[in-house]
Amino acid sequence: MFYNYKLLLSFLLIFSFNFLQGQKILFDSLKYKMPIKNAKAYIKTNKKKYKNFSLGKGTSYSIRNNSLVEKNEELVEVSFWSKKNLNLKQAEEYLVSTKAFLESKNYKVVYSQENWSKPLLMNKNKPCIRFVDENKNVVLAMEPRGQGSVYNVFLTYYNFDWFINQAKGTN
Repeated sequence: MFYNYKLLLSFLLIFSFNFLQGQKILFDSLKYKMPIKNAKAYIKTNKKKYKNFSLGKGTSYSIRNNSLVEKNEELVEVSFWSKKNLNLKQAEEYLVSTKAFLESKNYKVVYSQENWSKPLLMNKNKPCIRFVDENKNVVLAMEPRGQGSVYNVFLTYYNFDWFINQAKGTN
């Protein structure tokens, strides 16, 4: 009896570990390589949740029609926009507040420009700031975009391995 229990427990542990390894969550319940039709159905079902949500004090983000990026009918990245157009000061505040929020969720900054929170001082040819989650499953890019008096802050979630392979040119 003890042997069967031990065997069953070993099987369950291995199965659980493999199952968790297969869960490549990008954001919330949106998973890397999930069928794009399932991702769209999930967003449609949870439309209210994704129309206006906060990722830091005083921030409001939203999912848009082209937020889900697919390759071969599978989800590869998810993007969110600031819900409304921002002026320069608001964009700077969004960047700072969102960074603090992400760090409180154990995301680590792996790259940032010196002036990552100042859109006017950033080098437009380089990424603004990038984060990695503590398990190295997700790379998150945060970028302010705009000019003059109108800005938006964009957040894009990528699978870590996919992102690294893209950067190396092996995808």
